[in-house]
Amino acid sequence: MKFKADFKDSRAMSFFIGAPIILFLLNVFYTINLNVMLIASLGLFLSFALLNHLYGTHMPKKLQIEIMDKEMRMYKSQSGKMRIKIVQNGRLPILDGRLTITARDNIRFDDEHNNGTRHHTMTSVRFTVMPRSSVIIEIPFTGQARGVSKIIGARMEIPQLFGFSTFELKQIGTVNHEIIVYPDRYAIHNDRMATPPLQGSFQQKNALFNDPLLTTGTREYLPQDSMRDIHWKASARTGGLQTKRYEKTTKVTWMILINLQSDLSYMPPENIETIFEKIAFTTNQAAENNIPYKIISNMVTFDNRSFFRLEEGSGALHYKRTLEALARINAVTYTVPFERFLKHVRLHEDLPAHVIFTGQADPAIEAELSQFRAKGAHIFQLDTYGVTPFEAHSMRGVSV
Repeated sequence: MKFKADFKDSRAMSFFIGAPIILFLLNVFYTINLNVMLIASLGLFLSFALLNHLYGTHMPKKLQIEIMDKEMRMYKSQSGKMRIKIVQNGRLPILDGRLTITARDNIRFDDEHNNGTRHHTMTSVRFTVMPRSSVIIEIPFTGQARGVSKIIGARMEIPQLFGFSTFELKQIGTVNHEIIVYPDRYAIHNDRMATPPLQGSFQQKNALFNDPLLTTGTREYLPQDSMRDIHWKASARTGGLQTKRYEKTTKVTWMILINLQSDLSYMPPENIETIFEKIAFTTNQAAENNIPYKIISNMVTFDNRSFFRLEEGSGALHYKRTLEALARINAVTYTVPFERFLKHVRLHEDLPAHVIFTGQADPAIEAELSQFRAKGAHIFQLDTYGVTPFEAHSMRGVSV
């Protein structure tokens, strides 16, 4: 962290320096006799002024401030500590200094000061550091909301050793430091997603964690099976309903499509943060089952040529990348209508076994999703209630 000095003179110190100077000038021009004590006071205060100037000039050059953890990762509502190392390489101490830090409100400092600024959190901490030594300041905080928090402002107030004034060191430039707050995959509302009741008469695990495109045989039909899973040719051959057996879950692939537009405006849906938490929970299940998946959003990247995406992968390392990607998605940004986005995906992406989309589906979106279904993909909708098989209004009531 780099700082620039900004001096603040004290009125008291100005008086004690200015008064002897005035008396000295009166003695020169009007031959007023000054006693020895007044002359000594004059020399003393002028010496303090010189020492203050030297202290304020050289001390910032010998001072180093470093954030020890360049990157911190945590879940929402998890606690952490920001560690800042202050090194004084000079020969004079810093006594009762105060460091004030301002960061984005994705985190919340435990000892927060209300500065009246939206989307910011601020705190102050006092410190003392001796000559040619260092001190580590720990500032506790809590993850407040999904996203990336950075230090956006810092200043130090340091009292002068030889006077009544103080001077400030104000941060210049940016800080190479990030606190990445993941969505809360353990949110209470996610408990229902383990085995939720789904549309029809089958459970999520039987549909989402099996590959409907790769069958290994048939078995007798059970009441909880979906009509979509019935093998009609085998049923006709045996004279009884037969249900398809699927490949192991390692054959399943997912494509998660995130809609950052609400149905009424270009603003994100009101429940978008809940959606992110459910995606964190669902992809955690995929990682545990070693299911490959990729994530694409209708958020346009800075070059305006592609969409924000996480390439396909599986396992624990891929899930770690997923959490960071979800944290970095800016819900309030430039997006394209979801139906246009779906068309782009359909034309340029390899079709997976399962397509999971977020948000509501209007007729235009349903029309695009039907194109995915026509190519053999199974469509699921992730909303506030969890992941459920999606049936467009135009397809409901049609046996498949």
